[in-house]
Formats: sequence, C-alpha cells, structure tokens
Amino acid sequence: MATLTGLVALLLVGGLVVVLVTAARTAPTAADLAWLTGDPVPPHDEAEVVSRYLRRHRTDRVVGALTGVCLAVVVGIRWYGTLVVGVGGRSPLADPLFLGLTGVVVGALAAESFRLPRPRGPVRASLAPRTDGAGAGHVRAARATAAGATLLTTADLLHAGLVRDDVAAATGTAATLLLGLAVVALAEATRARVVGRRRPVLSARATRLDERLRAFATGSVAHLELAAAVLTAAWVVSATSLLPDDADWLGVVAVVTGLVVAVVQLRAARPRPPRAPRLSGSVVAA
Repeated sequence: MATLTGLVALLLVGGLVVVLVTAARTAPTAADLAWLTGDPVPPHDEAEVVSRYLRRHRTDRVVGALTGVCLAVVVGIRWYGTLVVGVGGRSPLADPLFLGLTGVVVGALAAESFRLPRPRGPVRASLAPRTDGAGAGHVRAARATAAGATLLTTADLLHAGLVRDDVAAATGTAATLLLGLAVVALAEATRARVVGRRRPVLSARATRLDERLRAFATGSVAHLELAAAVLTAAWVVSATSLLPDDADWLGVVAVVTGLVVAVVQLRAARPRPPRAPRLSGSVVAA
C-alpha cells in the first residue's frame, strides 16, 4: 500500500512539475506588460524591466512551490506513511498544499531582491512619505486569523493540561500553529522589505513604474499571507480537541471554508493580470 501511495504521489508531483515549469517559462505577454506598466504600449525600457521582474517572480515562486511540494512528499511518505492535500492529516509537513504555499512565499521573498537599475554616479532616493502598500485589509485579516488560531491553540493546551491532564495530546496543535505563524511572519517580512526599499528618483517614469511594481508586490504578498493564516487556522481547527463529539460538523465547515478561502487567495496572488486590469494610476490590482 505504501508503495502504491508513493507511486501515485510521484506521478502527481511529476505532473505538477511539468505544469508549473511550463507556466514559469512562458514569456510575459503584451497584456502582462500593459497591466504592470499602466501603458497599453509601454516604452521598450519599461517593457524590459517589467519582463525581467515578472520572469523572476514566476520562476522563483515555481521553484519555491516545487521545493515545498517535494519536501512534503518525502516527509509524508518517509515519516508518516501518507500524504494529505489540504487539512486533516497528522502533520502539515505531509501536506503538499501547505508546504507548497510556504515555498511560494519564500520564492516571493527571493524575487523581491529585484532593484531598478542604478545609474552611475551619486545615488538619490525619494524622501517623500511612504505608503503602507496595497493589500492592507488582507494583512489585517491575516493577523486577526492568526491571532484567533493562537487563542484556540492556547485554549486547547489549557484544556489538555487542566481537564485531561495530558498536555502531550495538544502538542500537535501547537506545532501546527508554530509552523503556520512562521509562514505568516515570513510574508510580513517580505511585504515590509517591499514597502521599505529605496525609491528611485531617476525620472517621473521610473518613479511611476516603481510605484506600480511595489503595489503589485505588496498586494500579492498580502494575499499569500492571508492564505497562509487561513490554512493554519484550518489545520488548528482540524487538530483541536475542544469540539464536542456531536459538533464535528463545525470543524468540517471551518476546514472547508478555510481551504476555499486559501485557494481563492492563492489565485489572487498570481503574477498575472486580473480580468479587467487598470491601465492608469499607481495602484495595481493584484
């Protein structure tokens, strides 16, 4: 049975690798360039900068996702004897969706090492007040969700220690929470890096392009942060022992809702233009 599970997992991972690598190698289209530059026919230098930026984001995110998925497959088969996609297994370390999302966040952080080319000579940076970036509402929702998962885990630990005298029974929930909070914190660090990086004053065009790239990056990472927080909360709910036996349906509803929200946020975080991209202004809808 374990051999069959391993073969199926390898086939699934192989198919995922082909799909993701193909997507990553796809050259940015005219619609992609118009979306990020805000110009239906962007100048050649802007188009080149945006093309490199999108290729970097797509490649780094795909590499991160594949690394996370492969790690989940290895850990799941080797140490747990099974894989779970979503929620409800013995550990999120055996969940390709959870570790794949972690890899995407790591890839987004790596991609944000991007900088607009510096000119020769003295370097100048804008001293104008900084904005908080796009996606502030998603960040607040992610923080609230992470806080709720933390409270639920704390209650589970207290219940296990005081009522059942078996704290070890809730250690799995605590470990799951810590893993999830680490991903949320990484997303926060990535977004802070984008918000805090130097802003160019090379020209009005360079400043405007930097604003649009920054808006995309902060909005995209905010979606990833919310996906991580919701997925963590779903794992915590699935692992908690606080729900009575006759209320298991509440856990099922919470888990299914969490999975749906996580998938929606992952889709919104893609480095792809929305169905109706905005071609003017400084905020890019992610």
